Amino acid sequence: MCPAQVSYGEIIESARAVLHDQAAPRRSVAELCARSPALTAFALTLGGRAARVWPALTRQLGRRARWLLRAASAVAAAPAPAPARPSVLFTGCLSRAFDSEAQHALLRVAQACGADLRPAPGQSCCAAIARHVGARADADELVERNRANWAAIGTHELVALDSGCIDTLRRAARTEMQITEGCRWLLDRQSSWSGRLRDIPMRIGLFAPCSHRHVVGDAQAAARLLQLLPGVEVIPISTGFGCCGAAGPHLLAHPQQADALALPIVDSIAGMELDALATTNIGCALHLGERLGLRGITLPVRHPVAFLADRLPVNCP
Repeated sequence: MCPAQVSYGEIIESARAVLHDQAAPRRSVAELCARSPALTAFALTLGGRAARVWPALTRQLGRRARWLLRAASAVAAAPAPAPARPSVLFTGCLSRAFDSEAQHALLRVAQACGADLRPAPGQSCCAAIARHVGARADADELVERNRANWAAIGTHELVALDSGCIDTLRRAARTEMQITEGCRWLLDRQSSWSGRLRDIPMRIGLFAPCSHRHVVGDAQAAARLLQLLPGVEVIPISTGFGCCGAAGPHLLAHPQQADALALPIVDSIAGMELDALATTNIGCALHLGERLGLRGITLPVRHPVAFLADRLPVNCP
């Protein structure tokens, strides 16, 4: 967000890479998760099931264990679509479990639209987490693994839901294919679903993540998508510094600062009469959901695409 347009993100990542290389050779939890997306998603899914059966378990394991309540089964990978240049849903690593609902929702809407979108097998982490913690070699390996996968199935377009992944994916893809944010992808196909939606009255607060506003761009796509839903009133949430404090691994490395950044946002939400909260970044969803829960505010925190899928007819694919 530098007003002078200094590429401070790349500078910080380069500095972290130097520090990482000089440190003792041990991997952080974030690095291990990034290297094994399928295993990570499986472990989180099991943890999520246990947390929902024994909610007290999350309180005993610490406040971040609340995240497990969100973890669900990942979407199943499918063979490459029939077209010669297929569109592929990018499933990521942590998003496979923590944002599983949104990925299932997007696939359901795509099927209802007659669009051939599938999560292809062999996908890896986008490499954003590895770059954020300075694991440059791991990040390069993840990028090359993804490029090989995209080339093998002739991927023409990659559709991603998490704003935190999209910039990294665009840098990795170069000019080989198009990277499309999920809400924009659906708006481009608006005519195939907008006339079929059920009217469900709801006040939805929309928090636009920093990564979507300042890096991905086109943050208005999420607002437009929600505004098209019958019965929905969209309440923009813009307060404090506009950042909730999640910011990738920042939430784990600097929890007190992250909590301080989230405080004015949570205070603002507490004063609104909302039925749900929408955001396009899984880190923001986890952090704000946890902060709201600790205030005794039970509010679903979901991706905008999930609200659209809710409004499809029950007998829709």
